Amino acid sequence: MRSDLAGRRRLRSLEALGEAVGAMKSLSAHHLREARRSVEQARVYRSGVERMLQEAGAVIAQGVEGAGVLVIGAELGLCGSYNSQVVAEAAARRAALGGGPTYCVGRRAASLLRRRGVAVLREHAMPTSVAGISSLLLQLAEEVLGRYAEDRLLSFDIVSSRFTGVGRVSPESVRLLPLEVANAEARPRARHVRSEAFAAATMREFLYITLHDVLLDAMASEHGARLIATQSAEKWLEARARGLRQQLAAARREASTQEVIEVAVGVRARHDT
Repeated sequence: MRSDLAGRRRLRSLEALGEAVGAMKSLSAHHLREARRSVEQARVYRSGVERMLQEAGAVIAQGVEGAGVLVIGAELGLCGSYNSQVVAEAAARRAALGGGPTYCVGRRAASLLRRRGVAVLREHAMPTSVAGISSLLLQLAEEVLGRYAEDRLLSFDIVSSRFTGVGRVSPESVRLLPLEVANAEARPRARHVRSEAFAAATMREFLYITLHDVLLDAMASEHGARLIATQSAEKWLEARARGLRQQLAAARREASTQEVIEVAVGVRARHDT
């Protein structure tokens, strides 16, 4: 009886956990679709901004020493090895570049970086939806550009996962700064605005759209990894619950059979007396 009661309690726990995992799977699928729609638009816009940079001849020169790294990880769990793969790439990149400031988006990734001995200067929460990216962009752009200029860094890289398909985690490093334009002498001149103002505007827009593009890619990659992980977790929970139901049904049949045998034995005993 006690084992039957414990089994029913465990079954209720598995069912409640399955509902929670199912809800997270549905949210991940929604956010993945949203991010994928925005990724393509952002890439088209970024290519346009890069053409503007060619026209503006914008230059952000490199400094004298040190290298900054911005790591884009995940804020939430249930996304498999997503964070560990991104952090492994970031730690390797940090070691290759030597000293310099490290920023991190995603508190779980920041925690893993510290475990690997990488000091994180500042961490930010990773947005969970496309709408949340805008509030983070300005702050990140100001911190990255400000630190690059203040410390006179040689470079600033971004380490994140590029979206290449649902469930695929492809960590890579992208050079954000310094910013130089090839063949600047042959560029056409901007009309109707001062060259300096045009160059400053295009540099700012390039930083924003690059960070926006990277965050969108990371978000799509993260939700894709979470979708696969939650699907696997859901299947495991369903299998465990199905097995437990079968055990409970077998236990009930055994108990019913035992009761019938006891009744039959009692009736026979009375009949024999």
